[in-house]
Amino acid sequence: MTPRQPRHRVALLTGASSGIGEALAAALAATGTHVLLAARSVPRLEALRARIEAGGGRATGLPADLAAPGAARRLFDEVERLALPVDLLVNNAGFGFHGGFETEAPAHLSHMLQVNVVALTELTHQFVPTLLARRGTVLNIASTVAFQPAPFMAAYGATKAYVLSLSEALWAEYRGRGLHVAALCPGPVDTPFVDAAGPGARSTAVFRRLLTVADVVEAAMTALETRRPTRIVGRLNQLMAQSARLSPRALTARISAALLAPPETPTPRTPTGRLP
Repeated sequence: MTPRQPRHRVALLTGASSGIGEALAAALAATGTHVLLAARSVPRLEALRARIEAGGGRATGLPADLAAPGAARRLFDEVERLALPVDLLVNNAGFGFHGGFETEAPAHLSHMLQVNVVALTELTHQFVPTLLARRGTVLNIASTVAFQPAPFMAAYGATKAYVLSLSEALWAEYRGRGLHVAALCPGPVDTPFVDAAGPGARSTAVFRRLLTVADVVEAAMTALETRRPTRIVGRLNQLMAQSARLSPRALTARISAALLAPPETPTPRTPTGRLP
């Protein structure tokens, strides 16, 4: 990755202990940004903090379980206590579920909505005054599933559609006031997220071609340098996202069902173009 000069002095990253969050934290720290690392796993946070500091960077670990109600406010208060004025907020924490909608455990569904939607919204809302004052940036990690319905990942896809819509709306709301808001939309990425989503996820058509974490981090660093509201990672993903916007929604949903159906589920017939 090409080294870049820091535009942000202090960055708060959620979901920083693994996958995209971990790699992006390291990339930001390498440019001189002081990274505040928020995640549930204290051992992983400590290991990442130590690795960043061993490389000459600055990092602070902030254990936080964003699935718990009120966690976003507690995290905000802790950052305020540290007196480290954040000028970059990266809402990366999130998880999903792959399988039949009725088979997802109620607690898992509730926690997913809390992390992917509620905590992200609350953190953004709480940090906006500071970010406005510092002409900062909010980077929300969305997904290409935000552009179309996602059968067998229905609620997860809906959370990412929310993230995309919120990001684009806030981009327009604040672009004239010095605050930049952007959504990064990768397709499936080879991270622990895939296996955590469900045992059959890697066997579906959608998850057979995975982006690398390096691909996503490179796109994220580029997104931080531009003023665009949305950045889709990968040319094929860009094409698919735009084609989904042009296709009839019922047709798009049926195609998605065929691509995302778990192995044990009778694969929905791929539509030919005729709708009922």
